Formats: sequence, structure tokens, C-alpha cells
Amino acid sequence: MKTVSVLAITKNGIRIGVQLKKIFPDWSVFAPSKFKNNEDITWYSESTTEKVIELFKKSDALICLFSLGAVIRLIAPHLKDKKTDPAVIVIDDKASFVISVLSGHIGGANELTQEIADKIKATAVITTAADVNKTIAVDLIGRDFGWKIDDESTVTKVSAYMVNEEKIGVFQDVGIR
Repeated sequence: MKTVSVLAITKNGIRIGVQLKKIFPDWSVFAPSKFKNNEDITWYSESTTEKVIELFKKSDALICLFSLGAVIRLIAPHLKDKKTDPAVIVIDDKASFVISVLSGHIGGANELTQEIADKIKATAVITTAADVNKTIAVDLIGRDFGWKIDDESTVTKVSAYMVNEEKIGVFQDVGIR
């Protein structure tokens, strides 16, 4: 991921953010200036609502170190689609759970959720059917080879076939098999 922003709004969240920054030094950590200390964090004075909107719009991944409900309320008005929305991940205030919230496959939230959980010894919470059923994520087929899906309107239907163990077919007439 290119731009990963971590947003902490509590003292525990800041400690978790600092821990993440040590593991992933290219990530940026943001926290309210009222908690300012000597940590390598970008301290902000605007409202958290404004900061979430800014980071949601400019980040490839947004990791929020506060409640899932609050995150959903803050990002909901800005959601567009799974091809353009950033990955959104929530980590609880005790770093027990890392939750993939948005853009799990295409945005990479599921993969990043698992990576973070492994590094901080937390439980990854991933709810996409393809992942929990350990089957193919249809929207990612051939992505590593530069393949493109011609008709995106069928992805949901084909995904349902996959998780329900029904037969599907893949036709490839160009490129590397």
C-alpha cells in the first residue's frame, strides 16, 4: 500500500499507533493535539470528523484506532464504491481485534488486517465470504497477471456461486495462463 494513515483518538490508541509506526515506518500516525507528546506523530487540532474525511479521501488505507460504530458513522457519507474507496481497518482500544471494514479484496483491507493482526498478536476479523470459506475472491482473479474483468456486473453473482460451491467457468483467450 502506498499511503497508509493511522488515526488514534485515545491515549491507548496513540500507544497502538506508535507501535504500528515502529513495525511499519512508512505509515503516518495522526492524533489530536490535546495529547501531544514527543512521539513521531502528526498532531492535529481540527475535529476528528474533519480529519477522518481528509484521510479517507487521500489514503490508500485508513486504520482507525477507535470504535467501529464511530468509524462507520464518520465515513458513511463519503463512500463511493469498492473500486475507489480506500481500505478501512479498525483496531480496538486494547489491540485485541483488527477488523477489516471496507474494501476487503480490491482495496487490500483483508490482507492488511491479517498482516497487522499477525504482527501485533491480535485477532483478525475478516467477514468476506470468500475469505472465511477459503475460496477464490472472484474480484481478484488474475489481478497479479494484470487481468481485467470485462463485465463487473457479474462479479457478485459469480462470487455467490463460489461460496456456495456451485460450478463456474473462467474463459481466458490471451496472456499467461
